[in-house]
Amino acid sequence: MTNGKLYGSATNFRTQKVLIAAKYGNTNVVLVNEQPSFPVGSTPAYEGDDGVQLFGAAAIAYHVGGSTVRGQHPDHFAQVLQWVEWSEAKLLPNVLGYVLPSVSAVENMPVDQAKSDLLAQLHHLNDYLLTRTYLVDERISLADISVALDLVAAYQHVLDGTVRAKLTNLNRWFQTIINQPHVKSVVGEVTLCQKVCQFDAKKYNELVASKKSTTTGPAHPRKDQHSERKSESKKDQPKSEEKKKDKKKKTDESHDDADEMDAADEAMAQEPKATDPFATMPKGTFDLDAFKRSYSNEDTLTKAIPFLWANFDAEHYSIWFAEYKYPQELTLVFMSCNLINGMYQRLEKLKKNAFASVCVFGKDNESTISGVWIWRGHELVFPLSPDWQIDYESYDWKKLDPKSDATKKIVQEV
Repeated sequence: MTNGKLYGSATNFRTQKVLIAAKYGNTNVVLVNEQPSFPVGSTPAYEGDDGVQLFGAAAIAYHVGGSTVRGQHPDHFAQVLQWVEWSEAKLLPNVLGYVLPSVSAVENMPVDQAKSDLLAQLHHLNDYLLTRTYLVDERISLADISVALDLVAAYQHVLDGTVRAKLTNLNRWFQTIINQPHVKSVVGEVTLCQKVCQFDAKKYNELVASKKSTTTGPAHPRKDQHSERKSESKKDQPKSEEKKKDKKKKTDESHDDADEMDAADEAMAQEPKATDPFATMPKGTFDLDAFKRSYSNEDTLTKAIPFLWANFDAEHYSIWFAEYKYPQELTLVFMSCNLINGMYQRLEKLKKNAFASVCVFGKDNESTISGVWIWRGHELVFPLSPDWQIDYESYDWKKLDPKSDATKKIVQEV
């Protein structure tokens, strides 16, 4: 394991790209929230124990992530790099141009062009991901990490359910990436947008005032400072005032993407959190966690399934059978398994209140996917939250009667 010091803020999306890549590359980085002295004083920057000094998220992530995030074969390296460069130069400006005014992080300005350009880019990505799990090859790479992190703010604040409904392939990919354990440990939970944010002048003024209060000095100078200023000659005062004005002007014009994203972080923190769809549902008597432990640690046929039927609460829980609608599109079995695992990862927020056993049946180019699901309530659960709506429409869902012998046979077989 290599070690190094990373300069940057833990909440900055560029720094987060590096932290994620470091986890994949098994590189131990210590995060320091301060400006580096090398070579241009910008963050993120990296200083390795071996003397390596780097700046820029892409370069650092490429270094600390190693071969794990660069691609598995030499011909993949350039493909990964092309996505990283495209996202930073073409995609991100449109994300910022649409999101920042919408969350009141910058002054109100027209977003129509940025919105139009962003949606066009997302539809191209959606088409590209129709037959792909990842952007390059069959494993996650820096390409996926970079593009997904650049899109997080858009998914949180401006891509509502209506927009996402036309981007099913992109949604599947995005949820796959942000629910990877290494990504989630850095970024945390990403709540999808339910209503497009709109500029709020009051909120913008509060953010500006908050930022000024943390960046300016005390309102009243100390007594000795005040005396010193009184001793200045009248001749020097105009120059002093001119310098102050010039300095203020330069400060006002010095906002860059990092400053804007800090303001965006403040705005995002004030957004209302998504409610738990299960919060108002009765808990019932069925101990779902106990059943999961039995299923994971004991024999399924002799222990777990008998436990299920002995304790199942049919009043507050339901059982469903799901079957993949497009078996003709399934090719290699391992890719079908990846499809299932991706769905599980994207439904991470559902797991406390649901159980699923989904399997691939058959062989390469001749397979099907089906499974049994159990969750609280008696309605199809996925429409209850935008976070759960990525994959379910690719399956046919049938509610089963827990008292019937046919249901017990299906549960036993799956």
